[in-house]
Amino acid sequence: MNENTSNLERKIVEKNMLINSFDKHDDSQQTKIQDVEMELDGLLYQYYKMLGNKKD
Repeated sequence: MNENTSNLERKIVEKNMLINSFDKHDDSQQTKIQDVEMELDGLLYQYYKMLGNKKD
């Protein structure tokens, strides 16, 4: 895999670890969790597109 794919994978893992580190029962952290989840969604979409381009 190329460097861009590896960087995306690393960022996805970091965002997942960050989400898991938050206390999901703490209402004050819900906004932070949602922000990180939105970032993660964007990264996953980029990764999906990158993998799709490799198939073509």
